[in-house]
Order: sequence, then structure tokens, then C-alpha cells
Amino acid sequence: MNGNGFSTNILVLDSKNWDRWSALMKSLFGAQEVSEIVQNGYEELGANPTEAQRTTYREAKKKDCKALFYIQQNVDSQHFEKIAKATKSKEAWDILESYHTGGDKV
Repeated sequence: MNGNGFSTNILVLDSKNWDRWSALMKSLFGAQEVSEIVQNGYEELGANPTEAQRTTYREAKKKDCKALFYIQQNVDSQHFEKIAKATKSKEAWDILESYHTGGDKV
């Protein structure tokens, strides 16, 4: 149970439940206000950022870490291996989505 009053162990992605799992994860991302980060990613800081840019970046990075944690927590070991090197939630999500919607299924 997390601090928001619900279990984050929603459903573990396996080789047979992508449609259900992805729908549940999208709901979780919406509830946690991280959907935009997972869909669009975020920009790295450029040279000489302003304080406002640093603040925006910190918030985006925090949301991204939260979303990546939710993804990693709710996949089986086979899927975790596919996303283990992903450093951003969008990257992990795109790998899984590609695999399940016509990518390189093995």
C-alpha cells in the first residue's frame, strides 16, 4: 500500500495480458499525474538553465522516476529484462508497447 491509499501491485505483465495490463497502467498513470511524462517524455536541461527551468526539470524527473518505478514493479522477469536498461519511463513504455503491438516478439 502506498501513501495514496491503494496498492501499486496492480497486475504483473506477462506474455498474455498486455491489453488489460496497459489499460490498468494508463489508469494508474492518470491517477498519479504522470501520464504526460510517460507519453511524451521530458526535456533535459540545457546550458545555463534558469531557476524556473531547473524547478520544472526536477518535477518532471521526479514524475518520471515514479512512473518508471510503477512500470518496473508490475512486470514479470522476462519483461523486466527487456526494460532493465531503460532510464526513462517513456523509453520503458515504448519498448513494452512495441513488443506487444507488432514489434519483435520472440
